[in-house]
Amino acid sequence: MVNINKSETLKKITNGQINKSWKISGVSIDTRNIKKGDLFCALKGVNNDGHDYLLDAFNKGARAVLISKEVTKENKFSYLKVKNVLEALEKIAKHVRIKSEAKFICITGSVGKTGTKELFRAAFGKIEKIYANEGNLNNHIGVPLSLFRMPKKTNICVLELGMNKLGEIKELTNMCMPDIAIITSIENAHLKGLKTLRKIAEAKCEILHNLPKNGCCIYNADTNYSDLILQKAKNLKLKNIISYGKKETADVKLDEIRIQHKKYIVKASIFGKSLIWKMPIIGEHWILNSLSVLGVGCFYNYDLNKITKGMSNFVIPKGRGNKKKYQFQEIRFTIIDDSYNSNPASLEAALLNLNKTKAQGKKIAILGDMLELGSKSLNLHLKIKNIIVESEIDILFTTGNYMEELGKIIPSYIKKIHFKNIECIFKKFKEIISDQDLVLVKGSNGNNLYRLIQFIDKEYKAV
Repeated sequence: MVNINKSETLKKITNGQINKSWKISGVSIDTRNIKKGDLFCALKGVNNDGHDYLLDAFNKGARAVLISKEVTKENKFSYLKVKNVLEALEKIAKHVRIKSEAKFICITGSVGKTGTKELFRAAFGKIEKIYANEGNLNNHIGVPLSLFRMPKKTNICVLELGMNKLGEIKELTNMCMPDIAIITSIENAHLKGLKTLRKIAEAKCEILHNLPKNGCCIYNADTNYSDLILQKAKNLKLKNIISYGKKETADVKLDEIRIQHKKYIVKASIFGKSLIWKMPIIGEHWILNSLSVLGVGCFYNYDLNKITKGMSNFVIPKGRGNKKKYQFQEIRFTIIDDSYNSNPASLEAALLNLNKTKAQGKKIAILGDMLELGSKSLNLHLKIKNIIVESEIDILFTTGNYMEELGKIIPSYIKKIHFKNIECIFKKFKEIISDQDLVLVKGSNGNNLYRLIQFIDKEYKAV
């Protein structure tokens, strides 16, 4: 943490009140994962109020609490009392950002945020002291929490920024003050709050508004509304704009991907200069995301060979398309675990990857609803039909109301079964799985398909 572990410092930053001096070693908003020495932030949510868990926090090792309500005399906790806990957390985060000398890279996009962030971690992990927000801590709570937790000696800080409505990215960038802003994609996601693709593009472009004039905008030249992103960057008079993708005019251009000795051999043109490197066989969309990392390397004049060396052993994060092999008696099969999230673009990418992946056994797709698509939900689900047909799937399992409707228009030569719950899917899965089968599991997080992965992990031996 950046010199914010003392009560007096935090009191000054937040204009709060303390009852005694104390020193913390971390920060938490959840008593279920609190660590000894943490400052517990008593945030108030829709269903829970952190102030109801103060005693639990201290019993689990909290050193002090950040509160906005009075504590009883019987509970003489070490505390920092403020008017609003979330606003205080944001003030602390902004202080950390201002005092830090690290390079700040912020990433947004409809798909690819977390994957790109993890590619940065792999690329720079051995050449810089890099920090990135954990998991999907990318909203109005997760981002300030991530900044609070940033180690003091960080050289590069990579933060993914999420949103559901206009204005949210702007607020986060006001706090993060990025040196580089990356926009990975503009796709049909979060339509429930934003209604149209153009509104999504405008919301994502908010990440550019707090860039310094000598900062850098890096954007996907292949995505929807890429021309809008470019124009916004030019209107803001940004001196450095880097495009990446397959488009001929891209500054960082993907030229070729081929498979050799169970590895991707990737060839790209970086401002006209050829670069070749190896990557795991993880799908073209991951390779395209890696181009943005190279764009950052160019901007800061890093040795690109060192960056690609870091990415050559990249491991896909859990639930984001990672392959898992299992064995039961004489049966061996592979799961592509993409259970964390789903939208039309990421589902299409996953199905195309399934199509390109060879399988000696059956190809099985287990798909859950794509959520938060608003009034276009049914239409966007039905549009997946042709991609499923082209993916050479033998069996399709579906769950969720929209996937049930999709199943009704899938050709009869593809075996289709719809399920009301995860337990029923697993029961049928055990009946039909056979040697050398390849199984894709994908759906929005609200479908709880991660539970299916948990059942499989428990039932079968990973190899």
